[in-house]
Amino acid sequence: MEETKKGWWKQKSTNQKVSFIIAQVILALSILALFGLAFCRQIFGDKVGDAILGKDIRNGFVLIGQLFVYSGNKLLITLVTVFVTIVLTFVFNFIVRLCTKGGKKAQTIGSLIRSLIKYIAVLISLAIILATWGVDISSIIAGLGVLTLIIGLGCQVLIQDVISGLFMVFDDYFDVGDMVIIDGFRGYVSQIGLRSIKIDDRLGNIKSINNSSIVSCVNLSREDNTVAIEVEADYDEDPRRVEAVLLKELPKLKDKIPQCIVPPTYIGISNIGDSGIYYKIYATCKAPYRFQLERDMQRELYLIFMNNNIDVPYNCITLYQANTDKFVKATDQEKMLSENHEKSLRAPQKTNKRKKNIFQHVKEVYDETLEETKKEAQANKDN
Repeated sequence: MEETKKGWWKQKSTNQKVSFIIAQVILALSILALFGLAFCRQIFGDKVGDAILGKDIRNGFVLIGQLFVYSGNKLLITLVTVFVTIVLTFVFNFIVRLCTKGGKKAQTIGSLIRSLIKYIAVLISLAIILATWGVDISSIIAGLGVLTLIIGLGCQVLIQDVISGLFMVFDDYFDVGDMVIIDGFRGYVSQIGLRSIKIDDRLGNIKSINNSSIVSCVNLSREDNTVAIEVEADYDEDPRRVEAVLLKELPKLKDKIPQCIVPPTYIGISNIGDSGIYYKIYATCKAPYRFQLERDMQRELYLIFMNNNIDVPYNCITLYQANTDKFVKATDQEKMLSENHEKSLRAPQKTNKRKKNIFQHVKEVYDETLEETKKEAQANKDN
């Protein structure tokens, strides 16, 4: 027992130790603060005591006694209202759970009703407590029209969430317990509320999504899920033999993998890969077992190949020296044909000259005559 007490502190992590110390410090400060408030007159003097407790009140316990004397009925009604609200909410939720235990659709409606009961209970209890302490409820109810307008303008997203949640329930998009994909997050619907839904991925992560932000949803639980598995065999293996082995061994996997609804089916060759041939197999199961089924199928298919001496390829690098004896030399006719083709490709292409009109031809003759006249004048000048 003593060893357990000694090891209690050592078993805690650093974060747990820090959190524990902070909690104890806050608790100690809270006790000191309450003690200081209760005996503020004795500690800080009459001036501070009068400001906090009031005149002629010696300590905080006397103040609490006076509150019970003058407002005892109100406090009692408030406590009874809170207690009755909690009990009735628990009872109604328990009844709703019992009545909606039959199926997923009933659980979905039950989750929505429980959420509605919670909000209604809080509003009714709040109204009773305010009326007990003398707050005029009629004026609050009269101002609900303006308040509703303000809420409608300021809480448009909340109203959209509520309306979208009602449509989702009545349109039967999904139920509690269904596996869904929403916004790329895959998990099981754990709760459907008026404002949001909660999805649990069964790995410790729970995502809350507002109803109005759900644009599209993939429900994987309504129908049986088909899982596609590809297995690769070496190119040296005869495809007909591989297919015969698969057709012979696949029906036996239903007994080994209980998640399979029907025996796995061989579909055919799906791809000619870099290092082998891919063979595709389909298997059918319920949504919660699709990932485990895929893992089990991968294992069983590898065992089938291993037991039947079918090689599974793997990436490797092969180094070799080229054998020049296998090269076939070109004949003279092939060489001539290749050279002629290269010459035709390298020869300059002929461009079609545009035919000149009469004005361009006259201008060209005039320019040539002018140039010759200039040359003759220059030659006469030199002489």
